[in-house]
Amino acid sequence: MGRYFQPHHLIVYGGAVIGLLAGVYVWDVEPRFLGWLFGLGLGLLGGAFVAEVTSGTALASGGPKITRREREWLLRGDEDEP
Repeated sequence: MGRYFQPHHLIVYGGAVIGLLAGVYVWDVEPRFLGWLFGLGLGLLGGAFVAEVTSGTALASGGPKITRREREWLLRGDEDEP
């Protein structure tokens, strides 16, 4: 099953909207669309960072990698059980 819309994605979209609004109203750049793109990029970056930190979900990668030692330990199982 793939990942579908999750609540912490709203933070990313909110950051994009805030960044786009900042690009429109705060930065005075010519041509105007460069300010929009700059603001949108910063908003997406900031929103993704905040969402990743607050939710603990890696949005840009597959998560932590398991080392060979950890994989062997997991496959071996718990040796303390009878």
